[in-house]
Amino acid sequence: MEIVTKNWEKINPLDINTYIRSGGYEALRKVIRETPLKVVSEIKRSGLRGRSGAGFPTGEKWEISAKIVADQKFIICNLDESEPGVYKDRIIAEKNPHQIIEGLLIGAYAIGAKRAFIYINGHYKKPAEILKIALEQAREKEFVGRGIMGSSIDVEIEIFSGAGAYICGEENALINSIEGKRGEPRLKPPHPPVSGLFGKPTIVNNAETLANVPYIIKRGADVYSKIGPSLSPGTKLFLLEGAVKNKGIFEVPLGTTAEDLIFNSLYGGGMEDGKEFWFAQIGGASGRLMPRGKLDQLLIYGPSEYPIGAGSILVVDKMADIKDLLFSWADFFHRESCGKCVPCREGTYRLWEIAKWLKNNDLKERDRENIEDILWTLSNTTFCPLGNFAAVAWSDAISMFSEEIFGK
Repeated sequence: MEIVTKNWEKINPLDINTYIRSGGYEALRKVIRETPLKVVSEIKRSGLRGRSGAGFPTGEKWEISAKIVADQKFIICNLDESEPGVYKDRIIAEKNPHQIIEGLLIGAYAIGAKRAFIYINGHYKKPAEILKIALEQAREKEFVGRGIMGSSIDVEIEIFSGAGAYICGEENALINSIEGKRGEPRLKPPHPPVSGLFGKPTIVNNAETLANVPYIIKRGADVYSKIGPSLSPGTKLFLLEGAVKNKGIFEVPLGTTAEDLIFNSLYGGGMEDGKEFWFAQIGGASGRLMPRGKLDQLLIYGPSEYPIGAGSILVVDKMADIKDLLFSWADFFHRESCGKCVPCREGTYRLWEIAKWLKNNDLKERDRENIEDILWTLSNTTFCPLGNFAAVAWSDAISMFSEEIFGK
């Protein structure tokens, strides 16, 4: 089942006419003949959930902003994507930029926003240039700007390049960045759909989320909602990395199992020759560690033992050094902590120090005793989820592989 990837090899991302010939912008043409609330209702009925982190229902998010009367509203495409092993949104922008633009325009119309932003990781030079060209061509065709498609609807889109900070994937930190402030989270509530960019109602959607929107509008909510589980419908881009034969991006219906993704010949194709499965990390550097006995768990958004986040799956074989992995996780979160709150700023630093000592086989007993306290502090007291994310893989690793980490 292909929704996001369907036309990747069929269109030229630098030529808008190839996108139009494939049915591009038909969904936008359809929605501007409908009322905004009807468009919101269609997305809500589809069951589409955000494709980056918590998987919040997209239609419910849009509905909040759509119902607020305000002199200005904004919608932002989150293409920050700064987590290790996650690059799906970059590839969408490179392969089919108009799919993102069309979804963003539909969202803008639905909530009543006249200005939209694509917030892109500053290291993504190639996709930023492709998006820039795509926007210029869309403006020439009157899909973007004043009076889109000859209507009275105005929507302008601007590309905003961030500095590549992981924390700016969090919507409030992203909004701060656009406002020219330090990229760090804000106290919630109010949430962005009520008060976001410059204090106005603001929707922040991930690029993959928006890329699903044209399909839903064209084919209908009922068709989309029947793909995958009823509470978590649609397809998802999963990224397989590590010790699998076939690495890369695979689009599959939600509700697929990790076992199918890793071992099915259509996807991962099983383990690399000579390697034996140990565990899989589900959801990126912040993800939980899934042992062999749990591979039959359904990969969904919503209540789950193994949240899928942005969809990254790292397959680890038994030859891997768990101490190297512990260090890489701690190094990433220590580097990316914004420093706003003491528990995260100091906790990620202490975890990083301990990871260094572990890697060099120089861990003192008192430091080992402190690990549990540090992980509890990160999990329960930090201002935003980054601290909690920093503790997830560590907590699983110590629970599952204590002997390999500390010795007998």
